[in-house]
Amino acid sequence: MAKATSIKEAIQKFEKDKEAVASAAEKVEIQAQIPPIERMDASLSSLKACRHLSLSTNNIEKITNLAGLDNLQILSLGRNQIKKLENLDPLAETLQELWVLKRLPNLKKLDGLPVEVEEREAALAARA
Repeated sequence: MAKATSIKEAIQKFEKDKEAVASAAEKVEIQAQIPPIERMDASLSSLKACRHLSLSTNNIEKITNLAGLDNLQILSLGRNQIKKLENLDPLAETLQELWVLKRLPNLKKLDGLPVEVEEREAALAARA
């Protein structure tokens, strides 16, 4: 089996494909890597200007290494292998949107607020 793509490699591919400097980009999309990303590593801290980070459709199991993402407002982690929402403290002051529902289709409450039936149905449909 092929070695997983590292965050550093995915960022380099993003820069090449978009002809942009990732550390200055407000939106960084490194989703659906082949082979998939399995680990969120410290290379994420280089994304200083990032407001929207998409790591969807990979093979990430654990949320880690978010320190340094001081401007991050949207974090998209749908279609990964995440089982627990944890290690989000570094984003407490800035994060406005967290996309994981497609991975957690049976979620009934988030921060004590009910998850709408339509949202759960959409999550189940997305997994199919």
